[in-house]
Amino acid sequence: MKHVNKASLLQVKNGIIDNQKYSYLVVFSIAVILRLIPEILAYPYPIGYDVINYYLPILKNFDDHWLEISNQFPFYISLLHTISWLLHVDPRIVITSSIVLIFGLFSVVVFSISRNLLHLNNLQSLFVSIFVIFQVSVLRTSWDLHKDMFALTITFFCLLCVSRVPNLSKKMMAVIVTLSIFTVLADRMIGLLLSLSLIASSFVKRQKALALIAMLITIVYGISLATNFENISSNIELAGNKDKIDEFYSPVNLFVLFLVMNAILLPAGLVGLLKSKLGIFKIPFFIALIGSFTWLLFPNTSAFLPDRWITIFSIFLSLFSGYGFVLLIENKRIAVSRKKLNYYLVILIPFVFLGSAFAMSPNNSYLNVYGAFHAYISHYGPLTMQYNSISLPESESLLSIIDWINNNNNTSSGSRILGSKHLRGWMELGLENRAFLFSDNITDILNSNKYSEFYLLDSNIVTHQLQNYSSNLSFNNSDYSLYHLKRIE
Repeated sequence: MKHVNKASLLQVKNGIIDNQKYSYLVVFSIAVILRLIPEILAYPYPIGYDVINYYLPILKNFDDHWLEISNQFPFYISLLHTISWLLHVDPRIVITSSIVLIFGLFSVVVFSISRNLLHLNNLQSLFVSIFVIFQVSVLRTSWDLHKDMFALTITFFCLLCVSRVPNLSKKMMAVIVTLSIFTVLADRMIGLLLSLSLIASSFVKRQKALALIAMLITIVYGISLATNFENISSNIELAGNKDKIDEFYSPVNLFVLFLVMNAILLPAGLVGLLKSKLGIFKIPFFIALIGSFTWLLFPNTSAFLPDRWITIFSIFLSLFSGYGFVLLIENKRIAVSRKKLNYYLVILIPFVFLGSAFAMSPNNSYLNVYGAFHAYISHYGPLTMQYNSISLPESESLLSIIDWINNNNNTSSGSRILGSKHLRGWMELGLENRAFLFSDNITDILNSNKYSEFYLLDSNIVTHQLQNYSSNLSFNNSDYSLYHLKRIE
């Protein structure tokens, strides 16, 4: 009887592994669960810096923000707004559901690349897909760079399809063009990556259809850049201003970030890069690599966002690295056992642990090994996904102080509240009939002597020198203090 049960279980396992439809479902389910768990653990607080400071405030007050976002590649946020408006669904649900679905679709695209371009079997493709989605670079992008994740997912799919040119139907060509347009309208960096990749591919493959697609997408992207010219010109000006130094974008910090994201992936990644025939994916791989080291030419500036390019590069590297591990495991000269499944698990488990710790561990958890590099990389992203613009315990403290401020017995309607820019989303969502003033440097506002009376909200670990104002503590809790400031005449 036991032998029958074992045989039945083995048949089920083999059936799932061998059946491609089941494999797609397994990969999608794992990705959805992986991305959903951090949201559940953080509930009722949102996770993601841009979620609290960009997506939620804009979707709550879309009309008020339209002029602000219309010049910032607004396709994705407009899509979320349309969904929320048509279905009458709370923006928080729309934001969370969308990124979880996109994360699942991304895993499916990676599986399809493994099957159709790398020509791996179902088990090997499952390994590559799971390997990629547990990478910190992928999870970090899904944490708050939702439109990047949206654009990257489409980019991976379009590159997969473009690799089959000219053996594509006209309908499929139309789908590729449409999705590519969505990408270049959604995100500037990924739009640039896709446009350059299509242009380079058209020169390599010398296919008329591909050249037409590349030209059309590049034109659309160029028009989008033209409407966003003010932001681009400011970045160019920032890059040319050698006197203005951003201490966080130091060469040391960026090099440490590059090593943290990529060092463990590089050996197998080089194997996969050299052995694979993923020419269509090697192009964006090298473009992202160049972007990752723009700090060599333009040090101490955020103008070209090298930290974002490092993350994008790591995502492409993880694809080649996963393939490299497959080649090493399947290499007969290296393998010493026929139980190859054990080898896949041995490789996968450490990466699953690292990704899980990043996704689910509390702030300052010892399980998260990346905390050892906190001094160098904390300004480029979170050390755990259990974070928004502030930690989750701080989120609770901040909401309690916002409730206190909104009480007319505590502060009068029309009061000015001064605080960090990291709190601006919380304040827009929670503050009632009060104005929130924020700045990169609160000390500059205090020294400007601009306001005769306001409230200063800050962390308990921060102190300010008050030369022109009298100060009275109005309210405090475990994380924040609120001071009532009046200018001394």
